[in-house]
Amino acid sequence: MKLIFLLSGENVELAKAEVLSLAKAFGEINGYEFYERILILDFLGDQFFERLALCHEVSEFLLSCHYEDLRNEFEKLSFEGSICVRASGVGVKSDQELERKLGAILWRKGIKVDLKNPENLIRVYITPKKCYVGLLRFRQEKKQFLERLPNKRPFFMPIVILPKMSRAIVNLTSLRKGLILDPMCGTGSFLIEAGLMGLEFCGMDYYRDIVCGCRKNIEFYNLKGEIIQADAREMPFKDHSFDAIVTDYPYFKATRSRTKEDLYSKSLEEISRVLKRDAKAVVVTNFDLDRIPLRLSMKIYHRVHGSLTRRIYVLHNSD
Repeated sequence: MKLIFLLSGENVELAKAEVLSLAKAFGEINGYEFYERILILDFLGDQFFERLALCHEVSEFLLSCHYEDLRNEFEKLSFEGSICVRASGVGVKSDQELERKLGAILWRKGIKVDLKNPENLIRVYITPKKCYVGLLRFRQEKKQFLERLPNKRPFFMPIVILPKMSRAIVNLTSLRKGLILDPMCGTGSFLIEAGLMGLEFCGMDYYRDIVCGCRKNIEFYNLKGEIIQADAREMPFKDHSFDAIVTDYPYFKATRSRTKEDLYSKSLEEISRVLKRDAKAVVVTNFDLDRIPLRLSMKIYHRVHGSLTRRIYVLHNSD
């Protein structure tokens, strides 16, 4: 089946990587096409749309064409049940009359138009290159991420990764099910998103006050997972214990007495040790890493503001 993903403009590279990572976990990718914020995916597998964070909506692919050919292509379409046409410009402005004109073509063919509760919602995505037409299958509930903003939790710390971005980063692990570790969990942003997606999780942090605060946040969302006090440089776990690892390294000024070099070198070695073979770790830093004991699969930059650009490393524990 071909699917059309309308990606978020917050970080298009990360949004694309999130979709492809989940698609690999839930099925087989037979090819894809990418332009502007439109990702066309030829996919065979199980549905994973509810797990997405940086995708506005997903539609089942019907056709693609140049703008001037849209009306002719709509003349060829046929539907069982009522329809409604909704058009969006992606990188261009859309004609406000286009929806009405395309709907009228189908209406003249005897297809019922229902603007309030249609059985088929036809989405038309207009880009400078092509137009893509599909049947809407999923629309993101944006309100959920606002309801989980960090300042609405019992335990809050500044400069944390927001829920939408946290979910996307967890999804980069390509983990469909299993146990995920955050060895520097802080307020629990990654753990909360992992738990809400049905993943098992374990968190740890060096500082007791942070561990207690994280537990409060986990309980606040009625999630169950182990949160322990431990040092990321000497993790209390057996080799190859976790199906995935995701963590956001503290900024050097926030690491208190530990040096940056000691923290990174030893914790990355430990991540490699406790991560299962052929599994992924995603680590977030505020500077470029020089030496990594795992294979680098992907590196994505995410600019937060003028003085902070996060680096998102997707690492693969392979021989």
